Amino acid sequence: MVLAAALGMMLCSMPSYSIGVFIPALEAEYGWKRAQIASGLIFCAVVCTLLGPVVGMAVDRFGPRRVGLLGAIAFITAFALLSATGPTLASWWALWTLVALAVVFVTPTVWTSAVASLFTTSRGLALAATLCGSALAAGVMPILSTLLIANFGWRVAYLGLAGCAAVLTLPAIALMFTSAIDQRRRAPDPNAGAVAALPGVSAREALTSFRFVRLLVAALLVVFVASNCIINFVPIAMSFGHPQVVAAGIAGLAGISTVLGRLTAGYLIDRLNGNVVAAVFSALPVVSCLLMLTLPGSTAALAAAVFILGLTMGTELDAVAYLVTRHFGLRSFGTVFGVIGGTLGLSGFGPLVINLTYDVTGSYVPALWGCIPLALLGSISFLTLGPYRDFSESLPPVAA
Repeated sequence: MVLAAALGMMLCSMPSYSIGVFIPALEAEYGWKRAQIASGLIFCAVVCTLLGPVVGMAVDRFGPRRVGLLGAIAFITAFALLSATGPTLASWWALWTLVALAVVFVTPTVWTSAVASLFTTSRGLALAATLCGSALAAGVMPILSTLLIANFGWRVAYLGLAGCAAVLTLPAIALMFTSAIDQRRRAPDPNAGAVAALPGVSAREALTSFRFVRLLVAALLVVFVASNCIINFVPIAMSFGHPQVVAAGIAGLAGISTVLGRLTAGYLIDRLNGNVVAAVFSALPVVSCLLMLTLPGSTAALAAAVFILGLTMGTELDAVAYLVTRHFGLRSFGTVFGVIGGTLGLSGFGPLVINLTYDVTGSYVPALWGCIPLALLGSISFLTLGPYRDFSESLPPVAA
C-alpha cells in the first residue's frame, strides 16, 4: 500500500520537476519569457490553495482510495494534453488550468491520509517512504525530460512522461491503495467500524488554533525555499555557465538525497522530537544557497548544494504530515492537512518570482539571497510548536 501511495505522490510532483527542463525549449520555439512559461505552475498554486481543503474534506468523507484513483486518471490525461500547446500563451495557460484542476486530487493529502490511518508505531517512517514518490520525480523527471526533448522534441516528451506515469501508477493504485476509512466501509461488522475510529480534535478546533498557524507558516516557508531552488536549479546552473546536460545531471542528485533525507527524518521523528528534527532539516537550505552564491562556477559546490536541498525536500512534507497527526490527531487529518497542502500551493508562485527576478536583473543571485532568511524563519517556527498532544480521550469507548 505504501508503494502505491508513493507512486501517487510521484504524480503530483511531475509538473514541478519537469517544467524547468521545458523552459529552454519553449523559450526557443515561441520566444516566451521564462517567467511566462513558469507561470503555468501558478494555476496549480491557485487551484490547490482554493480546493485543497475541499479535497481534504472529500478524503475524510469518501476515503482516499476513491479520490486518488479518479484523480490519477484525470491528472495523467491533463498532463499529456500539454503536448497540444499552441503558439499563444492563452493555450499554454488553458492547458495548465486543466492540469491544475486534476493535480489537486493527487496532492499529498490523499496519499498521506491513507498511510497515517494504517500506521502508528512507525508512522513517521511509513510517511517518509510514501513521500519518497516526490524524490522519484525529482531524480527522474529532469533527466528523462532532457532525454525525451533532445531526441523527440518537447511535445513528444510530454506524451512520454504521461505514458510512463500511467504504466507505473494506475495498476498499483487500483490494486493496492487503501486506508482505514476504505476498510471500514467494506467491513460487514458494525464493531469493525468502531475499531477503525480515528482519534483527534475537530477540524474547527485545529484550524482556529495558534499552533496550526505556526505549523502552516513553517511548512510554507520551507517548501517555498527548498522546492523552488530545486525546481529552478537547471536554469540557475545554466546562468552560472554550466551546460544544460550537466545541470540536469546535477539536479538528479536531489532524487538520491531526498530519499535519504526522507528515510532518515522518518526514522528520527519516530524516536526523537519531530519539532526539532523538522527545524534542523529546514535550516539546511541556508548552506545550499551560500554554496551557490560563493562558488557558482564549481560543479562540486553546485552538486553539494543540490544534495543538501534534497535532504530538506526529504523532510518537509512527511515531517509536516507527522506533526499534524501528533498535534491534531487523525480525526480530521484530511481537512487539516488539506488546508496546509492548499496553502503550500502558494509556493507555486516561487518559479514566477525567481524567474521574474532573472528577467529584471539578469541574475538569480538576488533570489538566492532572499531564500536565506526565509529558511531560518521556517526553522524557528517548527521549534515553537510546543509538546505533542494526547488524543486517547477523543476515541469512542469501543475504539479506545
